[in-house]
Amino acid sequence: MSKHRNREEAVNTQLALFISKLGVTADAETIHVHGKHRPDVLFQLRGLRVVIEGKFKDTPNADAVVFGDARKRVKAGIAHIAVAAVYPDELRSAPTTKIMDVLAGTKLRYRIVTETFESENWFEGSPSALMESLRRAQESLTQDDIVEKTAKALSVHLEGIAKLWIGQPGACDRLSKLLGIGIPKKEEAKAALERRETAAKVSALVLANAFIFQEQLSLTDERVETLRKLKKESALVDATSKHWRWIWENINYVPIFQLGERILDELPASTATTEIVKSLLDEAHKICAEQAALRHDLMGRIYHWLLHHAKYLGTYYTSVSAATLLLKVTLDLEWKTDFGGARELADFKVADLACGTGTLLMAAAQALTDAYIKTRAETDRSIEAKDLSVLHSTLMQNVIHGYDILPSAVHLTASTLALLAPEVAFRQMNLFVMPIGVDHGTPRLGSIDFLDGDQLQTQFALDSTHLDAVQTGASKSAYANAKVPKLDLCVMNPPFVSSRYGNRLFGSIPEDRPKLQKELSRQAKKLGISATAGLGALFVPLADKHLKSGGRIAFVLPIALASGESWGAVRKYLADRYHLELVITSHDPARTNFSENTDLSELLFVARKLKSGERADETRYVTLKRNPTTIHEALDTASRISVALKELDGTRKAAAIKGTGRILGEVTSLPAPEGTENWTSAIFSQSYLAQVHWHLAKDRALVLPGTTKKRPLPLCRLDELGGLGYDVRDITDAFEVDRTATQWTPYSGFWDHDAEKVVQIAQKPNAFLTARTKAIEGRNLKSATAVWDRAGSILLVSRLRTNTHKVIATGFEQPVLGNTWWAFKDTGLTTDQRKALLLWLNSGLGLLLYFGRRAITQGAWMQMKKPAWEGMQVLDVRSLTPPALAKLAAAYDEFSGKTLRPLSKLDTDPVRLRIDDALCAVLDLPSLTSIRDLMVREPGLTGRDFDPSKPDDVTDDDEDEVEGSVEI
Repeated sequence: MSKHRNREEAVNTQLALFISKLGVTADAETIHVHGKHRPDVLFQLRGLRVVIEGKFKDTPNADAVVFGDARKRVKAGIAHIAVAAVYPDELRSAPTTKIMDVLAGTKLRYRIVTETFESENWFEGSPSALMESLRRAQESLTQDDIVEKTAKALSVHLEGIAKLWIGQPGACDRLSKLLGIGIPKKEEAKAALERRETAAKVSALVLANAFIFQEQLSLTDERVETLRKLKKESALVDATSKHWRWIWENINYVPIFQLGERILDELPASTATTEIVKSLLDEAHKICAEQAALRHDLMGRIYHWLLHHAKYLGTYYTSVSAATLLLKVTLDLEWKTDFGGARELADFKVADLACGTGTLLMAAAQALTDAYIKTRAETDRSIEAKDLSVLHSTLMQNVIHGYDILPSAVHLTASTLALLAPEVAFRQMNLFVMPIGVDHGTPRLGSIDFLDGDQLQTQFALDSTHLDAVQTGASKSAYANAKVPKLDLCVMNPPFVSSRYGNRLFGSIPEDRPKLQKELSRQAKKLGISATAGLGALFVPLADKHLKSGGRIAFVLPIALASGESWGAVRKYLADRYHLELVITSHDPARTNFSENTDLSELLFVARKLKSGERADETRYVTLKRNPTTIHEALDTASRISVALKELDGTRKAAAIKGTGRILGEVTSLPAPEGTENWTSAIFSQSYLAQVHWHLAKDRALVLPGTTKKRPLPLCRLDELGGLGYDVRDITDAFEVDRTATQWTPYSGFWDHDAEKVVQIAQKPNAFLTARTKAIEGRNLKSATAVWDRAGSILLVSRLRTNTHKVIATGFEQPVLGNTWWAFKDTGLTTDQRKALLLWLNSGLGLLLYFGRRAITQGAWMQMKKPAWEGMQVLDVRSLTPPALAKLAAAYDEFSGKTLRPLSKLDTDPVRLRIDDALCAVLDLPSLTSIRDLMVREPGLTGRDFDPSKPDDVTDDDEDEVEGSVEI
């Protein structure tokens, strides 16, 4: 009788089943008629694709063969991690029904390959031990940011080159024009130096990037010279320019090599230039060894660092980890597209109308690759290198569309996307440089011009397939049609600066700014969007215009979108047309932002365009305690968010996002916001506290955390009790300020909000105001009588840092105006009613209601605009009985002159505790201890992580910034 011999696929199947019992879902190989077209075992481990390739020990050269297979899977992009496993003899001969039992007790030989490292030796262990090794590899990848390490090394090199080039102003000015960096007619010397330095840095990066891409192309196209061969040329600069020209004329990749060639042509002919170009070539050659970095937007990261300030038109660049998180979560939602079929995928359109360096488009391409591989694995279709080549060709030629105003940014977008599969030749790339400035009297606003149509004529053609008219000769520069197709997904981190207070909006072209500003205001007015929210507000209706019904938008925007008054029209625009599906916020004190080079707090959101007659479902709020910093950590977080979202149902409305040994955040499901309603749950890190606030604001009732009992409260909007005065600009247009208070006038002022001095509720004026007789230059004279008529005896904070400031509202014995305060003039309240109101505003519940309406700027630094104050729920002191008012007035008299601790320390502040007790006694409320305990765990209040094991020893002096005067 012949001895029983198992085939490899039998063991693969049982190994997949075994692994599934260890907490992951594995999909064993299915044998096709024409051979093996998929990995032996393929599964997801915390967001990363893992492949196990297996061979029996008796296979010739088993170790080398299976290790080679594992390497190929990672190199082809099929897997982030691959395992080469050698099966022992006992698995070959085990009865089919006993393979699982034998697997449990056997030892496999295995070796691990990842995007960034390979294990040097072969290990031996059970399948359980193999899975532990995989988990350690996954954790190592989440912590290892190969992109950052490589980017830092190249950035230092580029900084050095820029210092050499900026001494040649003529060359740098030519480079500025070539890169789309405007040169103002009246430019100060310092500004000119900064512009030239930026042009030099970006030019050096473009050259390094083209060298890297050339080396990648040479691996699969023998016509392209290797960097090692090119370096031997005696006239290196000329030889490089000539070769790059040949590449873009004969192979394509115009946006990559044409710009590189033009930069070389602008450099002065000198030995120094040759040495610099040679050093860039050498650095590029080193980087080519880091394939994982090239696969994950290395050049975009460097570009972000080089432009350490916001780019010229006022935006920041999305971090690679945030882009990965947003697009992975977005593509994990339910779609009706077959992502596993290249033909159907070709009809799936993705665009970024302000693409910058293509970070979001890169993340979209990678998330679509994940979906492609997952779908093909689930539907028994082949997953080979040739399948991925078809995928990449489809993504580049049919799916991905990018638009930006900077040629250098679009250059990097093209190379970043193409580096996903440099061996794949593309017929076209749908990337466009958009015109900005005044063109023959016509203002051009880049992609904003798409509000007037889906097709525009651009000044730059990156690809001959889009040309209307091609000039004769070698140049392919001409006018091109930039068109936006109907989109399934629009991703963006748009420029979002406001046009107020001298920001960078159109700052690189100051002579055109008035006309461009006027055109921007016209477009905003036409859409009913507040121009004061900034340019970003216009990109929401712009995306909507080009989105299919049922399509989605996935945006990065300032967190002011959640509660800012000027963003109310945008919230309404979305509420009327979209199902707001996901809102993601970071409450990580170290990183509340999702963009590079900014400390401004931001949010991510995903919204689906409603079909006719469709109603919006609930909104899921994702609040992160830890903002991922690496690509692999972002993939891990995205997978854990997906798990938590699946736990929500009709009855369960909140779930924890569980990490390894810690909680990474929470997901909460609430009714979708209507109209201009705030996205309040986005600005709380804890769902329990968000729910307390929701009941206070919506039901005017107190519902303690973890309970359902509603305790009605006599609340009303603040504007029912009085009105707020003028803002600081109007005040200073009407009055001059004497801060020494030496010259008495009838107009008292309270200037600044020094956290060291304003430590109690009751205050006295510290300045006198004098009516102006002459307007400030460039401003209109304001009526002092009209402005003073809105003075009040209560001042409310206009901006606040809760980890240093002590009060939200201050009381005076006479009317006053302040520069960092809103004056509140009540409508006929008695003295006792005013005292009760001041007590409430500085209580724990008053702080909670304020916290839920704040406009976040940065961590514990926040603002409260006039409309937000006017609509805030406060104690309706008119409804209180005389005895109740008397008790609260007495409490005010007792506590208003006592020193308070910072608002973030409300749980240990003896004065504020007594204020809470007094209010609870009068209003018949239970203890507010649980609410205070939750509030001091809010990083947005404290500016730091909550750690109960550490003493509360942060003093006011520990803070980086204390709010002082506001100069006008």
